[in-house]
Amino acid sequence: MALLFFWIKVVIKRILDLSKPYILFTLCAIIFIGAFVYAFINGHININLDIKTIYIITSLIILLSLVYSFRNYNLIPVLIKYSKSKYHNKSIIKRYFLKRALVNNLLLIIFNVIAFYSIIKYSINHFHIFTLSGITILSMSLSLITMRIKNLSLNKKHSEISDRELMVNPIIKSVICDYLSSDFLISLLLCVGIFIFVIINVAGDINNIHELKDRSTFFIMLTIVFSVGFAGIIGSIPNINWKFQAIVSPNSFKYHLKRTFLFIGGFFGWVVLLFIIFGSIINITLTIKYLYCIFVLLFIAVNISFTITNMMIKTFMLTAIIILTMWVSTLPIGFLPLLLFPVAITFIKAKNEYREWSLL
Repeated sequence: MALLFFWIKVVIKRILDLSKPYILFTLCAIIFIGAFVYAFINGHININLDIKTIYIITSLIILLSLVYSFRNYNLIPVLIKYSKSKYHNKSIIKRYFLKRALVNNLLLIIFNVIAFYSIIKYSINHFHIFTLSGITILSMSLSLITMRIKNLSLNKKHSEISDRELMVNPIIKSVICDYLSSDFLISLLLCVGIFIFVIINVAGDINNIHELKDRSTFFIMLTIVFSVGFAGIIGSIPNINWKFQAIVSPNSFKYHLKRTFLFIGGFFGWVVLLFIIFGSIINITLTIKYLYCIFVLLFIAVNISFTITNMMIKTFMLTAIIILTMWVSTLPIGFLPLLLFPVAITFIKAKNEYREWSLL
């Protein structure tokens, strides 16, 4: 009986391991992407992509892939896992980086499937199919080379003792080391890229500007773009050296909030300034209204990032609040103060939980 209970316990533990949030999130993402591709191929979703748009989106995805390839990958667990295998360390690292290159370019591959279908459907020159295939192979090669060079440079840096000191303000250096994660860079580039693309397309036709004076769709879209950019801070907060912050240099929640807002302001400040200038040309009333919504979403994103919650739950919460904010923004201006309630609730939750980061 003791042996039976032991194996039952093992089976339950394995089932619980399979239900980890990141596995469920990955499965949901695969199902969602597969359903989207299936619906697109079978004509349930119609997306008209001309060749210029295809190349612009492809360039943006390749840029995001290269940025993601600059991450510092921890190879120690991989080498330990295959330590008793017949493969040498160099072969293990090459196989690992080859898999990572495929994962980094997965979005590009999926988009190319959609682009190929658009080219065939609208009888665009089939030469572009071979061009996109070559670009995909080139992107995967660049991603692989980037990861290999980054890994070799890190190994060289760790094996040599350098006496040179980089004259950087310790406060700025600590902020960059704590907050500048790959997730934040990807969301920043995505936000800035979409923002500039939209502004250029609208500014290119003067009639578009006059048509948008009494329509809030343009401002809603840019507000959502900003919220996507702010969401990157959720992945940066866990990178903070919380042991140092809790033991060596304990600081208040106000200090962490100020530090986080200064970091975000340094990267997004100029984009928000462009939004104010361009929005004022279209409609100054709507600009003030949606600028308020942008700052509300910024405060909520920062507050949620400091809470001790699963990453998937944080993303779901922020998405739900973004949808709520966009709905409230379509109501009369007197309903805007309602958005202060989620700000206050997330602030109280973050203030009560931020110290628990040092215990993780």
